[in-house]
Amino acid sequence: MKYPLPMISQYALVNPDVRFQLGYEGEVGFQTTGNGETREVLAAIYGVETARKMLLVMGEPGKIQVSGYVSPPGLTRSNRREITFFVDSRPVQDAALHKALSQAYHTMLMKGRYPLAVLFLQLPSNFVDVNVHPAKAEVRFEDRGLVFRAVERAVRRSLMAHTPV
Repeated sequence: MKYPLPMISQYALVNPDVRFQLGYEGEVGFQTTGNGETREVLAAIYGVETARKMLLVMGEPGKIQVSGYVSPPGLTRSNRREITFFVDSRPVQDAALHKALSQAYHTMLMKGRYPLAVLFLQLPSNFVDVNVHPAKAEVRFEDRGLVFRAVERAVRRSLMAHTPV
């Protein structure tokens, strides 16, 4: 199994200190160590070489905390399936978050190519409404622009620190 099911990957990413193991007919297809290292979970999902290339993202201190990993511009995919956002440890889909990530990579990626990304956002509960969708997979931000800028700045700073101009 090259990539585990999205749900177990998401649980493993937000709980790197928990050991996960997924098997079928006696074969282990996915396993994490549970040692608390998110990069090791990335290695279990994408493979060691890809995880090694991923760039650490650490946003500036403030009301909106952005952290996680993104791929360098040379490591891309043809679709957005390997872009995952978590808001307060909950996996979410949000067009503004995808747009902010794309804007951070502006001019660094070929048209039709997308980065790998696992980004965690922590923000005060009054900044986000999670009751937009029955499965809570979509969110509404009080100030979408503020969240957009925080994600874009954090990712862009990481890319600039690790990518030659």
